[in-house]
Amino acid sequence: MSTRLSHAVDPPHHVLPEWWETLQTAGQRMALESYRERWNRLARLGQVLRDNEAAICEALQKDLGKPTVETNLTELLPVYLEIRHFKKNLRKWMKDRAVQPHFPYLLSKARLAWQPKGCVLIIAPWNYPLNLALMPLVAALAAGNSVVIKPSEFATATAELLTRLLDQAMGSEVVRVVTGDASVGAWLCSLPFDHMLFTGSDRVGRKVALAAAEQLIPCTLELGGKSPVYVDESAPLASAAAKIYWGKWLNGGQTCIAPDYVLVNRSMIPPLVEALQAAATKAKRSDGSIPSSLCCQIHPEHANRMRLLIHEAVEQGARIECGGNWDEGSLQLEPTILSGVQPAMRLMQEEIFGPILPLIGVNHLEEALAFVNSRPRPLSLYVFANNPEVQRRWTKETCSGSLTFNDVIVQVSHPHLPFGGVGASGWGSYHGQYGFQTFSHAKPVMINPHRPNIASLFYPPYTPLKTKMARWFLRLMR
Repeated sequence: MSTRLSHAVDPPHHVLPEWWETLQTAGQRMALESYRERWNRLARLGQVLRDNEAAICEALQKDLGKPTVETNLTELLPVYLEIRHFKKNLRKWMKDRAVQPHFPYLLSKARLAWQPKGCVLIIAPWNYPLNLALMPLVAALAAGNSVVIKPSEFATATAELLTRLLDQAMGSEVVRVVTGDASVGAWLCSLPFDHMLFTGSDRVGRKVALAAAEQLIPCTLELGGKSPVYVDESAPLASAAAKIYWGKWLNGGQTCIAPDYVLVNRSMIPPLVEALQAAATKAKRSDGSIPSSLCCQIHPEHANRMRLLIHEAVEQGARIECGGNWDEGSLQLEPTILSGVQPAMRLMQEEIFGPILPLIGVNHLEEALAFVNSRPRPLSLYVFANNPEVQRRWTKETCSGSLTFNDVIVQVSHPHLPFGGVGASGWGSYHGQYGFQTFSHAKPVMINPHRPNIASLFYPPYTPLKTKMARWFLRLMR
């Protein structure tokens, strides 16, 4: 059973919970495990998930109003693919990597040995409570670590189910789920973990980074920000609009890599609006309503924030081109497209994290590039363009956690690509081999022969001959 902490807990840093020693012991044991033992642990995790898919869908429906299709595609499928990818490649990744010989160490042998970091803390958010808890868990377990997971207090049904399933799959001595509010998360960050991974807002991410820095604990921060979209004149509008609209309303817009706003040439705004409206029509039922399971907001405060962002923008001159309808009972906000948006509006100053899509007109490519480069580096950047030169310029002249051409969000599911931010959008990355490396220490191992001992030529005392030899050696190497 997991430890459930439902109230503020703030013990001194040197006071450790009763399960800490168990996790430390498990981590030491797991560091010695074979490839097959780690493979079997991942297999058990996958099997438990398959056996409980109906319960998982029910929990996510209860917490987020998430439809079964979205749960299958965005919560379960990525985890299954990650488990499969690790099972296929783990043997290769675990092997020591030989290092190329180098003068003057030609007689030495050197390699990198992949060593688990120890005990890892994973703090997961509410918007993808299963995916963003289990994806890093797969990597941490494959690397040989014991793990503590802190799920979000806003997804209680999923957290409770996760506790039961992980205990069933591998036992609480290997993976411990600790539930509770933000104060519990702060307390966990005070414990001497060997690595921390946090997914969430930059505001909380700064607190996690400070807590980690105080203890010199390495951390991975998966944050957010405003992920721009640029639609070039060379892009087919119908295809671009369908993909942008899907990426925006997926999970009620509550996705860290969702399109946040669109930059487009001013002359293309009317046809783009028309194409987005057509995409919106296709997403509706035959009676013109949107499915009740779509675009639900997590809680009333978040929903009210969405309403205020729209209201303030309209008051300042923006126009609702599509959507804007609101159901207070279900916390459902229809995907809303706004034109006439100005950079100074509040919805352009903070991450939206909801089904609102601002359209901003630009005069040319250079203006769009300057607009993106003048703001914090985004977690994701999306460009719809068939022009190779336009693609080249966005690749070379911008900096973002990821860059995707002619689609949105799908890059996160590619097993051979890292997922992570840059600058204010995050530190570090994981997924696939990058996750294995994140949760491992690449330990340099060097074996020197006893004889000959070339270095002894430079041992004290430093005679004139040795000084001359050192100078000669320096000239040779520089």
